[in-house]
Amino acid sequence: MKICLHYLGVALIIVLSFLCYSSNFYPLLGSDDAIQVLMIHDFKLPHDLYFWGQDRYGSLIPLLGQVFYKGFGISPLTSESISHYLLLVAGYFAFATLLKTKFSKLVFAFIWFFPPIRMIDLLRLNIGEAYSLLAISIFLLNKLYENEISRYGLKQHFLLLLITLMFVLSVWVSDLAIISVFLILSLQIYFVFISRSQTSVISFFRKPEFYYTVAGVVFGTAFILYGKHLADKSPSYNNFNNLHTIIASLKMFGDSIFDLLLFKAAEPFTSVYLYLTIVLLISLILMHNKIHLGNIEKKWFLFFVFDLFLIFGAILISKWSFMNGVPRRYFISNYIGFWMAFLLAFDCLEMSAFKKAFRVVLFVAILLAGAGTLYNLKYIWPKTFKPGAENAREFESLGRIGIIGNYWNSYIISVTNPDMIVATPDELSSVRNRAMAYKVMERDTIYLIRDGWYDVFPDSLRQFGVMLYKNGDEFRMGDCNVCRYRKRE
Repeated sequence: MKICLHYLGVALIIVLSFLCYSSNFYPLLGSDDAIQVLMIHDFKLPHDLYFWGQDRYGSLIPLLGQVFYKGFGISPLTSESISHYLLLVAGYFAFATLLKTKFSKLVFAFIWFFPPIRMIDLLRLNIGEAYSLLAISIFLLNKLYENEISRYGLKQHFLLLLITLMFVLSVWVSDLAIISVFLILSLQIYFVFISRSQTSVISFFRKPEFYYTVAGVVFGTAFILYGKHLADKSPSYNNFNNLHTIIASLKMFGDSIFDLLLFKAAEPFTSVYLYLTIVLLISLILMHNKIHLGNIEKKWFLFFVFDLFLIFGAILISKWSFMNGVPRRYFISNYIGFWMAFLLAFDCLEMSAFKKAFRVVLFVAILLAGAGTLYNLKYIWPKTFKPGAENAREFESLGRIGIIGNYWNSYIISVTNPDMIVATPDELSSVRNRAMAYKVMERDTIYLIRDGWYDVFPDSLRQFGVMLYKNGDEFRMGDCNVCRYRKRE
């Protein structure tokens, strides 16, 4: 009965999260999200191996979305939502296998599916996808070594193949995952050697694991370099900070933490959550002598701790991170690593009255984080739970049209019906797909959105080599200022 209630609770958390944060329902749905949907609608290999307009962020969700879009005729928007959440659900259950108690698994469900507002992109962007793949690889590794391997049969080779595939896919989805994959492999080798004193270096090189690793590195590198070769390049993406900019990045991060601690960040729930988390962490550290990690728990505890610090360091030395203001979404890896390490240690803490009280504070902290995100959406920004896709759907009343706006008011407009509405950012904005821009210019009816672009609509302008002339009065639609234009005849 308790097991049924546990899984019912987890299922309820997943469903509620889907109804709040999937693309169909997310109030802050933007053009970055819309590109995933549009890639499902217009997916072409090998051109679309990476997110439109850049050589990073492997297009796993658009690829998986083809099953629902072309296989079952589901809309691109819903196909993206289903594909994305299925991967997140798989990642959650894979990570949950590392936790011993139903309490920790339930807490992690809230951590994963109802994160604080600063970590909400775990459910939206590629880092959540990459860690879901890493979680699956960890689950498969544990499955492979749950019993002593006397001989490598079909099952063992199949598991090794799947693990290799998960590793390659995770690095494809997020370049940062290469750090995590390296850590997993290093710790796996280390723990094999210390647990089997008779294992020699030579015998290791004779094992199938070695050859799968080599094959994964060779073919994975070739696949990723091929995809990056076809993709648009980001010149500063792989550059590194100097000491001055590393210190500046660290200061930006520190300032954001202090703003939270001083309740200056307009995220009151997150501030309280941060204080409670600090108290919980200090308490757990003080009780370290009563934490008894087994070999399996110790291995993955070390992985999450090392992963947290190495990824944090990589963020600080990345010039791309500095140029983008060290955005909060980059620390999703640290959020996952911290809570997985914390829960692994907490699970292995001796039962006592202290641990029971600890549970209450932990549960309150996690609930506050999730509630805080909903509070921020409702009362701070955007002050509504209305799905962002609903604003875009209003444009369908205009018929078969083309849309031009700034980046944030372009792709998002066509997200509900890409066949009817084709959109592009203006030519001086971030045009992710030039082919889409030319499709817009082929439409007989074109509308401009001036928000974030013009203060008033110009009488005429040139876009993508075509002169456009104002053809009517501006009006409000989908929370945007819109006006019809005609092409020069």
